[in-house]
Amino acid sequence: MSALLIDVTDSVATVTLNRPDHLNALSAELQRELVEVFADLDRDDGVRVVLLSANGDRAFSAGADLKQMNGNDRAGAAAYLPMSGPMRNLYETVLECGKPTLAVLHGWVVGGGLELAMACDLRIASDDARLMLPESKVGLGANFGSQMLPRLVPMGIAFQMLYLGEPLEAADAHRVGLVNWLAPRAELEDRARAIAAQLVERAPVTLRRYKAMVRVGSTLPISTALRLDPGPSPYTSADRLEGAAAFVEKRKPQWTGR
Repeated sequence: MSALLIDVTDSVATVTLNRPDHLNALSAELQRELVEVFADLDRDDGVRVVLLSANGDRAFSAGADLKQMNGNDRAGAAAYLPMSGPMRNLYETVLECGKPTLAVLHGWVVGGGLELAMACDLRIASDDARLMLPESKVGLGANFGSQMLPRLVPMGIAFQMLYLGEPLEAADAHRVGLVNWLAPRAELEDRARAIAAQLVERAPVTLRRYKAMVRVGSTLPISTALRLDPGPSPYTSADRLEGAAAFVEKRKPQWTGR
């Protein structure tokens, strides 16, 4: 059974974690496969939006595969350090994917699983989701989470989650901005696909520009950020001409992404 499933329909790529018997824990093999898949999707002109989902009833992902980690420790294998190997590439590859990314969360969203969700641009969660970074309880360190979480939620909430390692209920995660939308579990996939369909209708050059501007510019002074010019410009694109023509002609635009 493949640990990762990929489907592309109507310009939406759905990437599904498929280790439900292991709570979709992020084994080293699964991390490498995710890196390859997201890098490929970033280059695929037929894909405009990426959904990251998971199979199984209990968890989006339990995070690091601690059983595999313990086995490696007993075998004397060297530990993966945060900014080396697939763990570095995984979060950075997802974060830097030029397409809009939406994590579809349910059940337990733990440790590296939550870090993976935070690497996405947007998050929708079922009302039974519980999000946590328990690394302080097992002697690990959420390297990516320690930097990304304070950019998404108030500093005090970030410290609370990092220090205590206790779960944040879905409603609270939504209240503090860690989750964009909540949905009943039975409606989660449909709601996620509806959001993806809306994103597909938006000008792809503009969305790619927004992503680059936000990711790079958020750490710069405004005067510097305003002068960034990453990637193709929407101001001189064929999509800008098509958007204006479609508006005047009262029809849906046919985007080319150029």
